[in-house]
Amino acid sequence: MRFKKSLNNNIALAEDAEGCEVIVIGTGVGFKKVKGQPIEQSQIQKMFRVGSNDKYQRVEQFLSDIPLQVIDITDQIIEEGKEIIGKKLNDSILLTLADHIHFALDRFRKGVDMQNPLHWDIRHLYPAEYRVGELAVKRINDTFLVSLPSGEASSIALHFVNSQFDSGSMNQTIKITQMINDILGIMTAHFGMALNQESADFSRFITHLRYFIVRQMNREVLSFKDQQFLYDVLSERYPVSFQCALKIKEAMEQQRGFVITPDEMVYLMIHIERVTSRTDAG
Repeated sequence: MRFKKSLNNNIALAEDAEGCEVIVIGTGVGFKKVKGQPIEQSQIQKMFRVGSNDKYQRVEQFLSDIPLQVIDITDQIIEEGKEIIGKKLNDSILLTLADHIHFALDRFRKGVDMQNPLHWDIRHLYPAEYRVGELAVKRINDTFLVSLPSGEASSIALHFVNSQFDSGSMNQTIKITQMINDILGIMTAHFGMALNQESADFSRFITHLRYFIVRQMNREVLSFKDQQFLYDVLSERYPVSFQCALKIKEAMEQQRGFVITPDEMVYLMIHIERVTSRTDAG
């Protein structure tokens, strides 16, 4: 790792062995260094890379547009988010979230109010990420003496949802959220009941749906042994959940062009049965 440019005493722009620009954070990592000087690994507490498909092809240009105070507060929010969510996040979240916060502050100062149409959905589908968003808004408001609207919590939450995948854009994450909401709508209508969104089964089901949809979008086929046997057994054992899964299959294949195999149907039936059999009507 070689030093390129100091952003402040504790944040620097560097170049790795493959010639890619990275942000390195650590005590004194940007203090009194010259371009090309090696950076000791012991000095680096965190490192953030920019993916090849990221909109920020040159980190240096991006950082020149973002105040260091915004980068610092973004790093603090990410660290707090990691503790709350408990999952590995993509390194590029530092850049995408800092960019979002920078423009959110700019919009506030210009009096521009942007509503997030998925606010309610995000709040209920991703409670841990939404909690991070709420804390982030409070931290930003306290630090910059502003009053960002509560809707910003859901927008920030989406960044944490998106960063849990190795690839994919924010637009993809929004599409996934919309599709999950469509599937839950089918289930609510089919069972005539509100799902208990506070249950562990519901949380596991949402996680399953996210990866189910990603597999479909990537045209990946799920396969395991004895799939037809399991399909036949579960469809007979859980007839109501089976009919619900068929409705989801029909809707997603017609509206989204999905190809849902018996393997995927097996998992759908299991999750639908769990999340509905342990839920009280709302």
